[in-house]
Amino acid sequence: MQLTKRNIKQAFLVLLWILLVPVITYLASTDVKAGMGLSIVFVGGAIALVCIVNYRLGYYLYIGITFILPMLERMSGTELSKGVAMDGLLLATLLGCIFKRGDKSIGKVKFASDPILICMYLYLLMLLAEIFNPSSYSVLGWYVFMRVALRAYILLYIGLNVFNSMKDVHTFFKFWLALGTAAAFYCCIQKWFGLLPYEQSFMARYPEKFGTTMILSGIRLFSFMSDAAVLGIILACNIIIMLVLLTASMRTINLPRKVALLVSVLLHVLALGYTGTRTGYVMLPLGLMIFFLANLHKRNTILAAMAFCFFSLAILYGPFYGNPTIVRVRTAFIGKQDESVNVRDRNRHRIQPYMHTHPFGGGVNTTGGNGETYQPGHPLAGFQSDNGYLRQVLEIGWLGLILVAGIFFFLVQTAVINFFKATTELDKLLMIGLASASFAAAVSQYAQDTFTLVETAIMLFAFIGVAIKVRYINV
Repeated sequence: MQLTKRNIKQAFLVLLWILLVPVITYLASTDVKAGMGLSIVFVGGAIALVCIVNYRLGYYLYIGITFILPMLERMSGTELSKGVAMDGLLLATLLGCIFKRGDKSIGKVKFASDPILICMYLYLLMLLAEIFNPSSYSVLGWYVFMRVALRAYILLYIGLNVFNSMKDVHTFFKFWLALGTAAAFYCCIQKWFGLLPYEQSFMARYPEKFGTTMILSGIRLFSFMSDAAVLGIILACNIIIMLVLLTASMRTINLPRKVALLVSVLLHVLALGYTGTRTGYVMLPLGLMIFFLANLHKRNTILAAMAFCFFSLAILYGPFYGNPTIVRVRTAFIGKQDESVNVRDRNRHRIQPYMHTHPFGGGVNTTGGNGETYQPGHPLAGFQSDNGYLRQVLEIGWLGLILVAGIFFFLVQTAVINFFKATTELDKLLMIGLASASFAAAVSQYAQDTFTLVETAIMLFAFIGVAIKVRYINV
C-alpha cells in the first residue's frame, strides 16, 4: 500500500509538470514577463527543494547558479531580481543544513578562539553598529549592505559543514576550477566570435551597467559573470592555484591530468587578457611569490619560476606591438601611468581630510553609485573609491579597515599553517595554492572592492571555509 501511494504521488507530480507546459507556453505568448516569472518560480522551487534535501549539493548549486545569473539576466533582456533568487537558494540550503544538523566535524572548530572568526565577529558587530552612525541617514542602504554581508556569513557556515574531509576539499577545488574553466572558455568564445546578439542587445538597453566595459583598446569581456573585473580577479586566483598544482610529481598528478590543467591554464590566461583587468595581471607574480618562497628547495618549483619569468619577460619586452591585449598588460607593469591611474591617485589625496575627521566612517553604502542611490546628497555619494580598503575606511572607519586586513592576514596565515601540517603532496600544494591565491586577492583589494563584490566574495568566503575547516580536520 505504501508503494502504491508513492507511485500515485509520482504520477501526480509528472502529470502536474505536463499540464504546466502548455500553461507556461500560453502565458509566455501573451505576456513574456509572466511566463518567464512562472517558469522561474517552478524551476527555482524544484532547485530549492533539492537544496533542502541535500545541503552539500545545494552549496555547489548556489555557487554555480549565482555565477550564471548575470547571463540569465542578459538572456531575458530585462533586469531581474537576482538577489531574491540568491537569498532563496541560500536559505533553502541553510534549512537543509539545519534539518540534517550539519556534520559532527564542525564541533572541532574553535568558534570562540579562531582568529579569522574573531575578526569576522567584530566586523559584523561593526556593520550592525553602523545603523547608529550619525553621518548616515539611510536605513535602506544599511539594510541592503547587511543583506549582502549576511549571505557571505551563511555561506561560510554552510561551507564549514560541507568540508568534512580532505576528499571534500578536493571535490571543491575540482568544482571551482571547472567553473573557472567554463567561464574562461566562454570569454574566449566572446573574443573569437564576438558577443552574442542577446548580449549586444542587453548592453544597448542598459549602457549604464557597462560603463567600465568599453575602453580604448576594445571591449573588456565578462563571460557569463557580472563584470570584467570580477572575472579577471577570479581567473588570476585560479591560474595561481593551477600553476602550483602543475609542480606536483607524476605520482600525485598524472600526465593526462597535467595536460588538462595546462589547457585550462591556457584558457584562463587568454581570458584574463581579454578581460583587460590590470589588477589580475599584477596579482599573478605577487601571489606566486608566496608559493616560490615556501618551496625554493624543490626542483620543480625552480623550473616553474624560471618558466613563469621567461613567459612574463616575453610578454613585457617581446616584439609584440599591435596586440591591444598585450599593450594593456604592459601598462600594468611598465611605461607611463595612464590618466585613469592618475585620477585615482588624485581622488585618494582629495578624500583624506574626510577620513581624518570621520573615524567611524560615513556609513555603509555611501560611496560611489550606491551612495547616489541610497544616500543622495551625502558627502561621499558619487565618490569612486576604486579601492576596497579605501571604501572600508570611508564607510566604516579605521577599525573596519583593520578588521578586513586582519581577515586577509589570518586567512593566508592559516593556509600556510595547513601547508606545513599537510601529510600528502596534493594537500600541501592545495594549501599553499590557497595561501597564494588569498594573498593575491588581498592585493587586488587595493584596486578593486574584492571583499564585497558578489562573485569574488563567494570565492573568498569559500576559501575561508576551506582554510578554517582543514585546520581542524586532522586534529
